[in-house]
Amino acid sequence: MNERQRLMRNVQMYDFALIEATEYLDGHPNDPNALAYFNAQQKLYQQAVRAYTEHFGPLQSKDGNYTNTWSWVNDPWPWEGVDQ
Repeated sequence: MNERQRLMRNVQMYDFALIEATEYLDGHPNDPNALAYFNAQQKLYQQAVRAYTEHFGPLQSKDGNYTNTWSWVNDPWPWEGVDQ
């Protein structure tokens, strides 16, 4: 597994954990342990996204910095080549 794959897998892993925690919290909104878990996973997700972005660019076009040109199209899309 290369660095790009590893960083993308981290993003995916924490994203999945957030989705699952959200679904649980929808039915158990007053569970302090679940809320703490969600908050911890959210921080890890944000760190994973930041790490990926620093090395390979934004995961979504809305997260890019486009001052002089629309550079979103210059690099491979985030989902391209993840398993190569």
